[in-house]
Parts: sequence; C-alpha cells; structure tokens
Amino acid sequence: MFNYLLLLCFALFSLGVAGIASSKHFVIMVLSIEVILVASSLAAISFYSYVVSASILPVLFAIWAIAALDVIGLVVFYRHLARHKVSLDVTKLTKFGEK
Repeated sequence: MFNYLLLLCFALFSLGVAGIASSKHFVIMVLSIEVILVASSLAAISFYSYVVSASILPVLFAIWAIAALDVIGLVVFYRHLARHKVSLDVTKLTKFGEK
C-alpha cells in the first residue's frame, strides 16, 4: 500500500510541475502549486504512517499554512490585477509596474 501511495504522490507532483511548466496563466500556475502541496502532504502522511516514530501534525500544519497563504495571496493579487485591468498572462506581468 505504501508503494501505491508514493506512486500517487509522484503522479500528482508531476501533474503539478507539468501545469507550472506548460501554462502562462497566473491562476493555473498557482493551482498547480496547490496540487504540488497536496502531493507533498499526502506523501508526508503516507511516510509517517509507515514509519510511525514521529508526529505528522507539525509537518501538515506547515504545509497547510503555506497552502492557505498561497490562496490568500492569489485572491489579493487577482483582485488587484482585475481592478487595474491587467492581463493574467505571466509573460505580460513584467509591464505591471509601468503606467
């Protein structure tokens, strides 16, 4: 069972990396980061349930805190870009500070 969970974690991680590498849209890239964070938390849960010598809660709280900050940052940044009518294409974000 442990090997299948690690295979699932690797597949999810690969899907997230492929989403970051293939997309130019900011929201899709952040959602791909969320998929990577889910894969890492699933890997941590499966590893710690296999080893059983340590507590998983500090690791999971750290991963979930990073994911929550990521979503909050995405919402704030998206609202700011929508207010100024800026495109969410990452290649065009270099002109963000210019007026």
